Amino acid sequence: MRVIIDRFEEEFAVVELPDQTMLHVPKALFENAHEGDAAEITVLGRPYEQESEESQNPSGLFEKLRKKSNKKKKADNPPEEV
Repeated sequence: MRVIIDRFEEEFAVVELPDQTMLHVPKALFENAHEGDAAEITVLGRPYEQESEESQNPSGLFEKLRKKSNKKKKADNPPEEV
């Protein structure tokens, strides 16, 4: 993911993401960078564009986690025998 370094604040760099969201990241990641520089950030060893569809669709991931949680609840609380 390509970001633009907007400014530096104490130990953080404020970067602008492609969707114009601002994010604080450790300044140490940009040792020789200056305000206005562009930088490429790789997350978990994969470029942002190559992330799975699931990670790009948080509602889909949330739904998957909700279903998994419901299954666990049912397994922890089996129906009472009559």
